[in-house]
Amino acid sequence: MATLSTGYIIVGAYADKLRRTLFAQLSDKLRNKEMDPKEIARAAAEINQRLFEILVNRLKMDKGDVVRIRIDYDIEDGSIQWNYESLKIEAFRKVAEEEISSLLSRNQPSA
Repeated sequence: MATLSTGYIIVGAYADKLRRTLFAQLSDKLRNKEMDPKEIARAAAEINQRLFEILVNRLKMDKGDVVRIRIDYDIEDGSIQWNYESLKIEAFRKVAEEEISSLLSRNQPSA
């Protein structure tokens, strides 16, 4: 079983990062003609559709928020099988600069 991990990435770029990471992990299998690039693209699209539903539709994450996605997968008969039970998502919401500035200015020590 292999694990795909995107590292920390903004939500607006997770799909591309996940696809590129998967292709990189399986580059030896592509070079040896053990895998079809269409299968890797199909598997990336499958997981990205599920992640879009979770991140955008359910969690309402913004493009500037940050996530790290990890999921295990197997390759069976040249086909990528995701282990959805192993899916781990770390999500961090961006705080508006104005909100931070406001808090900082209220917490300045008086002279």
